[in-house]
Amino acid sequence: MFKITEFTEVHLATFTKREETHGDEKVAAVSVTLELTGANTLLDAIDPAIRHALYKAVEGQDQLPGVEPATTVLRCNSFEKHTLSAAHEGWSLAVDDGIDETKPMLFGGCKVDRLVVEAKQGGSIVLRFRVGTSDLDAERLGMLHGHSMWITLLPPEKKPDAIDGSAEGYERDRQRAAEDGQGDLLDPDSPEAALADAVGRTPEPEFDGHGGPDDDGSAHPNAARGKDWPFPTGGAATDEEIRAQREQEELEAGMAQSIAAAGVTEKRTRRGRAAAGVE
Repeated sequence: MFKITEFTEVHLATFTKREETHGDEKVAAVSVTLELTGANTLLDAIDPAIRHALYKAVEGQDQLPGVEPATTVLRCNSFEKHTLSAAHEGWSLAVDDGIDETKPMLFGGCKVDRLVVEAKQGGSIVLRFRVGTSDLDAERLGMLHGHSMWITLLPPEKKPDAIDGSAEGYERDRQRAAEDGQGDLLDPDSPEAALADAVGRTPEPEFDGHGGPDDDGSAHPNAARGKDWPFPTGGAATDEEIRAQREQEELEAGMAQSIAAAGVTEKRTRRGRAAAGVE
């Protein structure tokens, strides 16, 4: 994909003012043809096959292990230029005059097309491309008149994919997460997922140990079952007994999860997944 991520010097070849129809309105627009001179490796961003189609390495040159040989020799000297079919919509063009520290001018909604390569012997190229936009005002229009300017040319930001709850969607999300080093978080039975769930869990309220409300007015979880539940002594539960009961409940819950993970019970739904078809 052709893009210029760092400010690079280009030269203005042509400047054309025109109009575009937006609905029922005519709006001012402009098209500029820009020239960029650089190494033929610039072609790799457009299509890695182009450079090797136009150039080859010097025959008999020494090759270093793990290093691709430089491709500096034209395969054919009979072509003046090569027209490429690449075209992009919605790009953003930032223009800096390179004179002072003023903020670059940004042009949105640009169309990039008419890429032409002039391949030169020795491994350098001249890349020409057209940029058209109607995102204009008088001040920014003046930035496009300079013979030389510094630009970046970036694609639109990728929008998040719609949530896919299908098996195929889950597998695709798992592979993407694995590439980002978060694959284990998609497995609800993994230690990483359990840790993430524990960190995000709301802490349980502290109680006074007697089955009644504590200082913040919240009721003990066992208050509705009677003050002596589940202790057979007939007295109110102490803090130590409540803590022991909670540990027992957590142990039973962990055993149930282990049994479920082993396939004894029905496999549970993946945590955090939306129903299929929800966008």
